[in-house]
Amino acid sequence: MRHFLLFLLTLTLAFLALSAGRNWLSPPELLEALLGGPQGVGRMVWSLRVPRVLVGVVAGCCFGVAGIVFQSLLRNPLASPDIIGLSQSAALGAVVALMAGLPIMFGAWVGGLSAILLLAWLAGHPRHGIEPRAVVLQGLGLAILSGAATEALILRAGDNDAGMMMTWLAGTLNGAGWPEVHDALWLVLIMVPLLLSGRTIDRLELGDDLARALGLRVGFLRATLGLNAALVVAGAVALCGPMTFVALAAGPIARLVCYGRPDPIAAALAGASFVTIADMLARSFSSMALLPGGLYTALIGAPILILAVRRQARRETS
Repeated sequence: MRHFLLFLLTLTLAFLALSAGRNWLSPPELLEALLGGPQGVGRMVWSLRVPRVLVGVVAGCCFGVAGIVFQSLLRNPLASPDIIGLSQSAALGAVVALMAGLPIMFGAWVGGLSAILLLAWLAGHPRHGIEPRAVVLQGLGLAILSGAATEALILRAGDNDAGMMMTWLAGTLNGAGWPEVHDALWLVLIMVPLLLSGRTIDRLELGDDLARALGLRVGFLRATLGLNAALVVAGAVALCGPMTFVALAAGPIARLVCYGRPDPIAAALAGASFVTIADMLARSFSSMALLPGGLYTALIGAPILILAVRRQARRETS
């Protein structure tokens, strides 16, 4: 039931996003445009708004599900991809690929996977395996380093390219079209194992010893889920840039809705709602649709995260 309500909320926001823009469409006008095909107003809806909304929904799902997976694997609510440096490393790889004339998705994947492998090596212990707290601390340093390297590369680009890259780094769906929808569909396939991992990450949160007693291969599961989540979040970064706060806030919101349990599906829908609302606001408050959606994800996500964490803390102490 909770999943259905969250899905209904996301679907409603998606239809509102299709109506939003410099020229708002009423429900009858939107329905006529969707059913009429690429003619008249329908051309604008089908060529610009529909792919933009689809890419935003998929990217939000990717950020949300990756956030709750890493928070569960490391048993730390701060262990989201944008805190431990995965988003920044994926953005660095994407910028390098763009300047080298390579596919942006490929560069983002290389950057994301390189980051998680580096963190596993830095935070690994010969006997005790990966130390979750060390991952967060090392990841903070990696995030700063990757961000500085990305800015240094952007400064070497031309004025026009640098401006576009800086807007993209803030998180934006400007320019999203049907080719990006095609890439987003591949991310949906990669994301499926994470969406179905709710019971697994719930047991992994109990601790390594208890998880092993329940028959789980802790090391294998942590590695495969971590690599899968890194691919997903890096792909989302390639689509719309590192949307800040989505991955960090989606997990606590999902736990709040699901009574404290980690639910990847709920987190994915929460992330999709975040990105959809942010992009809708970005297009509504700027006639040229140039404001980055990442600005609004931070403005919306920060208060909600504070309230969710505060309520969760009260529930645990009561």
